[in-house]
Amino acid sequence: MCAKYSIGEKIIYSQSGVCSVEDITENEFYGKRTEYYVLRPLYDAGSLVYVPTDNEKLTSRIRLAMTKDEANGIINYMSSAENIWIENDNKRKEAYSEILLENKPRQLTELIGTLRARREEQISKKKRLHIADEHILERAQRILCDELSFVLGVDRAAVDAFIAARIGGGEAKDA
Repeated sequence: MCAKYSIGEKIIYSQSGVCSVEDITENEFYGKRTEYYVLRPLYDAGSLVYVPTDNEKLTSRIRLAMTKDEANGIINYMSSAENIWIENDNKRKEAYSEILLENKPRQLTELIGTLRARREEQISKKKRLHIADEHILERAQRILCDELSFVLGVDRAAVDAFIAARIGGGEAKDA
């Protein structure tokens, strides 16, 4: 397969988030030569991710970063995002994990809104959000926050305040 992305290009890769295509190289494993994207996560510069260019399942998880207009659209969508709560613990974990892998901003926005609303509901009952849901929420927030930070040129630590100011409600939490 011929590489679709170029060295130096900034892309989004699944749960690794914003990455720079550092190299496109060939390696031989078990007698088979395969071309790989070598990705360096922007916010974890010590890591490298190797993605075989001929693995459609993995390459389908690579996409270009949102445009500024798309990022602003996602922020505008946050206050009206669909609630996608699933009652069954196993089905919920499976569905939400798939959303993380697919890394589509609109679905991540829905996931974050749903889990934040559920957490607030649980707090009002003097309960806690299930630990698996809390972990998924943290990962989804990190993934979306990192991309918004990159696309909008806003410091990662300031993304919450930036979003809160845009949607008109005080200080945002946990993004």
